[in-house]
Amino acid sequence: MKKILLIAPDFDCDFLPRKSEIIKLPSLSEKKSFLAPLHLATIAALTPDDVEVDFWDESVHGRIDDSTEFPDYHLVGLTGYLFYFQRAKEIAQLFRRRGIPVVVGGYGVSSELKLYRDDFDVLFIGEAELTWPQFIADWKKGDFKIDNPLPPFLRGKEYRQVTELDLALSPVPRWDVVADRMKNYLLGGVQTSRGCSFNCDSCDVPYLKVCAPFVFGRRIRNKPIDNVLKEICVLERMNMPGIFFCDDNFIGNPRYAKDLLKELIPLNRSFSRPLAFQTQMSINVAKDDELLELLADANFTVAFIGIELSNGGDASETTPSTKESLQKPQNYRADLLYDIKKVQSYGIRVRASMVVGLDSDDNSIFDQQFSFLQEACTPNPSTYLLKVAPSKSLWSKRLWTRLHKEKRLIAMDYVSNLKIPRTATNIIPKRMTRIELMEGCCNLLQRLHDWDNFAERVKGFVSQVKRKPLLTPEKKLKENVRDELQQLFFLSEDEKVRRAVLDIIQYTLQNAPFMLKQVIGSILQQYNEVVLTQSICEELRRQIELEQSGEITIEIDQTDNLVPGGIKQKGDSIYV
Repeated sequence: MKKILLIAPDFDCDFLPRKSEIIKLPSLSEKKSFLAPLHLATIAALTPDDVEVDFWDESVHGRIDDSTEFPDYHLVGLTGYLFYFQRAKEIAQLFRRRGIPVVVGGYGVSSELKLYRDDFDVLFIGEAELTWPQFIADWKKGDFKIDNPLPPFLRGKEYRQVTELDLALSPVPRWDVVADRMKNYLLGGVQTSRGCSFNCDSCDVPYLKVCAPFVFGRRIRNKPIDNVLKEICVLERMNMPGIFFCDDNFIGNPRYAKDLLKELIPLNRSFSRPLAFQTQMSINVAKDDELLELLADANFTVAFIGIELSNGGDASETTPSTKESLQKPQNYRADLLYDIKKVQSYGIRVRASMVVGLDSDDNSIFDQQFSFLQEACTPNPSTYLLKVAPSKSLWSKRLWTRLHKEKRLIAMDYVSNLKIPRTATNIIPKRMTRIELMEGCCNLLQRLHDWDNFAERVKGFVSQVKRKPLLTPEKKLKENVRDELQQLFFLSEDEKVRRAVLDIIQYTLQNAPFMLKQVIGSILQQYNEVVLTQSICEELRRQIELEQSGEITIEIDQTDNLVPGGIKQKGDSIYV
């Protein structure tokens, strides 16, 4: 029987740093990664039964090196994300030296083909529901080199999804392949849709349209609701405490989202221990009270929302240069402070994603963002340095193209070796120096994740909650919460930390005791953020020293293969 090994390369997850103190907690001692590998489980489900499939997730199983012993595999499949491209390349080289062919697919491959062509035997561009079974059939016959009708500069050993895929064809993931390791993950993963109707400059989703015409894109496709519910039931039976919905925008199709939630609410209440859900969505959810009620009653606890703009929450304050920086009208047409508080009034924590380094940002942006986030009371915000993904292909994004023309893009080789992806920035800011940007970001992160400032935001969040969600008041759940409280208090020896935790817990018990489980989750995330902030600032300070000393020289990106002038955009397609 043929044997395949599917590998997820290692990276230090933002949501579960390995040096975090929370690993000391008995309930989290076995957790090694944030999200179970949905991508690999889906590929396994697409593989015929006469081919044996094994998983190796480096964040859980450990890093692979030349001394790692494996059974005799006939093929290795890797996930390709840009932020761990170098690691994927190292793994591919290791197995190819052993004479084992290596194939790669995923978002990074579809967006940056040239990076992957020389180091992998076969590339998968776009969705794999049709191309993976075809490849396996070819591979079993001993031939995975296909005739490629594309122009010479796009040719290679590639399988491309070139027709629109019905998500009903996406199978229930084969979690049984990783069943013995599910205890090592914080959350299971389910995908209900692909695509997003928005057109933000900082996002690649609408632009993967040339080599993979129907990958993601602006037309939202949804999976049949019955299929989604089946996937949720499988994960619940495997004792996963929660699920992350891996959608570009969970509410992209509001009617579908409401129909799904109406089915999910009774299903979740039927479980002996209701699942907690997290997902990504856009801020316009604040305009739909029915949708917010359904999300709360289904037990959605965290919403990752890209805020980016920090104009005090008043749309009238948004400058033209800010609009030009992001092309995110759903945000700059909104009162962001009001909308964040509206979402949180339903007991849903907004994990606000912020960016510094936009063309509209000067040295005042750091104080502005701090004040904005403290007033919004988002317990666990994320702030990132602006980084423009290298777009050396026909679907270059507007932002990349504009900064490149202005000679404000730095060659990516300069930042490719940094350990933490979000410390790397490849731009020259417009209204401040790179040193000022990095120093300001570090100071902002330290202020945001100071325990006193965190406590102020959490108490503000609790005070915003106006509606008690429909939760099953299980006695066992209450006992678990009490145990976690005791463990939390003794987790740190730092008196400031203990004081902040006690202050938060007492305030929650007095004002909204039904939010206690949510608040504990926020405190655990704060422990992670403190560790992550320390690592990020160490990287930023190292980078500052190198640039100030002249030990490294900044090189402007000289890539000359921008989108040709003859390429135009019509609707959702880019064509010549």
